[in-house]
Amino acid sequence: MMKTKKANLQLFQADMYRLLANCFDFPTKERLSTIKEITEGLSQIGYPDMEIANILVTLNEAFDESEIINDYSLIFIKGGVPLNESYTLQKFNSVSDVSAFYKAFGFSPKTGENPDSIMYQLEFLALLLVKINTAPNEEAKEITEKAYRSFLEEHCGEFALSLAKRIREGNAGTYYFTVSYLLESLITQELITK
Repeated sequence: MMKTKKANLQLFQADMYRLLANCFDFPTKERLSTIKEITEGLSQIGYPDMEIANILVTLNEAFDESEIINDYSLIFIKGGVPLNESYTLQKFNSVSDVSAFYKAFGFSPKTGENPDSIMYQLEFLALLLVKINTAPNEEAKEITEKAYRSFLEEHCGEFALSLAKRIREGNAGTYYFTVSYLLESLITQELITK
């Protein structure tokens, strides 16, 4: 029973990472549809943590396609809030480090895109959580769990918290303000959980 509960929570978290990765990627019609679908699904199922569940409800209520497109441009394109770890944290070795993690687990960003972007880092964490729950044996599971924890602590954790803070310091509308809190809450909980 305990293993099933933990597995379900990890799969919920994987969906949260997928949702957030989509929220930070350029808001095409298709992507906005995916965001809406995941948000509504997680809200209906009921995320097990009340703080995050409440943020999801707020995110769903704040969903306005034209505002999202406008705010994305204002924050990330014109506003200069970088979506890459190397720029946000001035960690210029992050590209090679995250690429090594990705290669080890068969994950590869699109050619020509920055592998240390928040979108790819969140997608990678989601992939690792799924791989933990589908590992063929205990050794593979332990290796993947260790990689998840290391990647979170060495890359995505500090980067995500810094990014969330920068978004709130700017002119974020309700939607991206809420996205920043969702990112911060999820990452903070994961960093605290050992």
